[in-house]
Amino acid sequence: MNLEFIGMGAGVVMILSLPLLYYSMFTKLEAAEGYLPHSVFIVSCKHLFRSLPLDGKPLRLNLMAYVLVMPKVFYWRRLVDLDEVASVPGQLKRWIIIPCAITHLAALTMTAAGLMLT
Repeated sequence: MNLEFIGMGAGVVMILSLPLLYYSMFTKLEAAEGYLPHSVFIVSCKHLFRSLPLDGKPLRLNLMAYVLVMPKVFYWRRLVDLDEVASVPGQLKRWIIIPCAITHLAALTMTAAGLMLT
């Protein structure tokens, strides 16, 4: 299969995942942040990025996904509490992680296909 088609397919997947990303960004992010009220990382990111467009929600969603995927790394740096991360329901974790993972994988695929073309 041509690399051009792989790159274009990844672009189509990324564009089609945007409604899912926006849905989780506007409905699930605040609920997930509510489970981590004492997290230094989440609270400081929320205050730091509130002046960005869309109140920094795209960036905060990705950072929340990173915290949910690898909480021990953030605990090691004393940025989150493992008990608070464990209290986030599994369904909510999936709504945060899956759209971000789809977007990152599509971007990685497009980048790899573009680099192999040259």
